[in-house]
Amino acid sequence: MVPRSSAAGLRRSWPQRIILGFSLSLAIGLVFASSRLTDFDEVIGSIVRIEVGAGVLAPTPTTPATVSESGEVLVPVAADPIAPRNFLLIGTDSAIGLDADDPAAHRDHPAGFALADVIMLARVDPGMGRIHLISIPRDLYLPIYSEGAPLREEKLASSLMVGGLEQGAPTLVETISTNFNVPIHNFVVVDFFGFEQIVDLLGGVNMCFDTAMRDTASQFFINSAGCTTMDGQTSLAYVRSRKLEAVIDGWWRRVGASNDMERNQRQQDFMILMLEKMVDQDISTLLTNTDLIETAAGMVVFDERITLGELMDLGQSFVDIEPDHVIQHVLPVTDGWAGEISVLKLTSESQVAFEVFRGETVNTQEVPVLLVDARGDSAAATVEGDLATLGFAVETVVGDLQDETTIRVAPEYFAQGVLVARYIEPTPRFIYVDDFGGTVELTLGADFAAYRWPPATLEEVEAVARLGLNSD
Repeated sequence: MVPRSSAAGLRRSWPQRIILGFSLSLAIGLVFASSRLTDFDEVIGSIVRIEVGAGVLAPTPTTPATVSESGEVLVPVAADPIAPRNFLLIGTDSAIGLDADDPAAHRDHPAGFALADVIMLARVDPGMGRIHLISIPRDLYLPIYSEGAPLREEKLASSLMVGGLEQGAPTLVETISTNFNVPIHNFVVVDFFGFEQIVDLLGGVNMCFDTAMRDTASQFFINSAGCTTMDGQTSLAYVRSRKLEAVIDGWWRRVGASNDMERNQRQQDFMILMLEKMVDQDISTLLTNTDLIETAAGMVVFDERITLGELMDLGQSFVDIEPDHVIQHVLPVTDGWAGEISVLKLTSESQVAFEVFRGETVNTQEVPVLLVDARGDSAAATVEGDLATLGFAVETVVGDLQDETTIRVAPEYFAQGVLVARYIEPTPRFIYVDDFGGTVELTLGADFAAYRWPPATLEEVEAVARLGLNSD
């Protein structure tokens, strides 16, 4: 019983495309829209920012500096507006602002604390005109990390309860980035109260159902088959539903899986419907709806690091984005138990789901490695074993002794060379050879220090790899 969208065909004018592509969440898109208003400074100033400790967020992707032959820096290093960037989108179950009779207002945890009810990772890739989305179930049982150390194993949703939102949001970021070895550059927290208000201010979201549907726990009720415009409260009950039932053969019957995966899919689908609703409206209406803009600003919390200029650059880069370039990914999980508590656990395939969010465009099984021992000790044998464990096809030969660790690769196999280099400390110097084939030649020199785990970030290694590419 999958709900069907009844959204009209998209009319994508230039500013509408910006809003569609830029909207990692509805809130971000509206913040960008608010930049066109005269009271922009006041609106932006009202957005809460959270300070994040060093090392929690991945380094901001930057453009390389332009340097003259004399060494003079002509264009300084700056944030790269077209570099891929990962945003963690967090929907909280804070009851602040909700009516007392609102089902979402009922809480069993201390005031001022909230669970992460919706967790999505969005990879914004302006250069490719893509947004990748993956939902991470709140019931996933993982080690919770804070300040570089594991605290305990618990459901992922509880990360947000570590010290309240100011400490909890960075804890959730660190937990996901550590467990999945994925860089997170920025995060956005969206509150349920704002979600309800935004839906109402947009005039509701239209959905079609094949049958009557309900969830008595979240108080979601659709009394008959057909299309209906859902208001904010109904929409929230729908995306939060964990026990959805449909009328089948005249009886209410549970539909879907008993875990969070079905709900995660509904949340992603509903998010896209909201974006379509925004785009389908007249752009001038959105830009002049002060209530809408102020609500968007009031419903979000950003990390302190992201700047308005970076947000604007991201928006500008999405002039040509197409709606079907919002790509959804599924995280493989399995049902499990933690004592007597039902949880979700990772499978052997779970890490693969994050490859695109790590920026990996090739996998280890596709990369043959010629390992050259230029040290004359046992290091090459150890590295061969480590790389083989990752899936690389490794052949080791003995070469002449040399001081520097290098990678030789054909320019068209840039990504393959970067993938190998991420596991080597220090990052090897790249040498590009035309007509070299698809093999990556890794030569361990005297400066080789260690096999790296976790591997270096993609951004870090690509910066080194581009130096060699640009010098040739």
